Amino acid sequence: MVAIKAAELPGLLKSSGTKTDAYLIHGTDVGQVAEIAGSLAKQLAALSKPPGEIIRLSEQDLAQAPGRLASEARSLAMFGGRPVLLVKPGPQLTPALFEDLLGGPPLAAFIIVEAGNLKKDAKLRQIFEKAKSAAAIVCYGADNRSLQQLIRDEVEKAGLTIAADAAQRLTQLIGADWAVSRAEIAKLTLYALGETQITLAHVEAVVGDASAHAFDAAISETLAGNAAAALAQLDALAGSGTPAQVLLNLLSGHLQKLHAVLAAVDRGDSFDAAAGRLRPSPHFRQKDEMKAQTARWRLPEVAAAIEAVHETIRQTRLKPALEHELAAALILRMPEINPRLTKSRAA
Repeated sequence: MVAIKAAELPGLLKSSGTKTDAYLIHGTDVGQVAEIAGSLAKQLAALSKPPGEIIRLSEQDLAQAPGRLASEARSLAMFGGRPVLLVKPGPQLTPALFEDLLGGPPLAAFIIVEAGNLKKDAKLRQIFEKAKSAAAIVCYGADNRSLQQLIRDEVEKAGLTIAADAAQRLTQLIGADWAVSRAEIAKLTLYALGETQITLAHVEAVVGDASAHAFDAAISETLAGNAAAALAQLDALAGSGTPAQVLLNLLSGHLQKLHAVLAAVDRGDSFDAAAGRLRPSPHFRQKDEMKAQTARWRLPEVAAAIEAVHETIRQTRLKPALEHELAAALILRMPEINPRLTKSRAA
């Protein structure tokens, strides 16, 4: 099956139903990849009666039992319902394994693979695009239309409405990064709690540059390895009623942008050219801080930090009562993820 864009996925599900055994969700926006993979897993599980079980196989699970994915994919569920297997590419999940799985008879379980940005000639991407029983969904972040739908969904979920001018301004402010956009909307709905409608004044107060100062400071101190200052900002946000998850989501979005800028610089672009392609364009203070971060961070370290943030976000969803402590632990781990932070502070 050819590659499709994330917005076309609902149509694919309606047309193919259970005919598609495996899905590769990949792209530059890891927040959107994770969200679509999770949402897709729930939709596929609901196709069975009783609903299928959603099984997330970690790299550790597969390291301990390398043949587990193939075994789970070909084994009928003991209590009925078609299982959904969620995995990420790793040493055990070779293109040859997926070629074998997708080239054989229909699978007993659905497979969803969450991947990062894959080039057109990437073997894994080619396998999913060519297999009749598979689909490759590419995520390039939110466009204007999907942002508007995201705003409507999140505002309605919070039991609120949003004025037309407020929705238009919010769409302009939050940009294309899925995780950052969701975090900004969550921050806005929390601010408007107790009211019936989000107004333009709410949007300007919460999503405008002035309100972002505390978040910018917390992120800057975290990525500079200044744990005490970052923890103080985290405490200040908590004191204002802001959940730690909002900061974690914004940190994830910032790291993704930093990763994109570093990748472009490594390819030979100037920092200004790379930063100029970011949407929304960073404020001049944010741009200066990001330039300083490119001197402290390298691509592998940023990738590791993104993974650590995503794992922390997952843990906060499992243990919401501990989200502040989990966020604090992540801040303290940054010099371990990037030893250069410790060296720069010592200097």
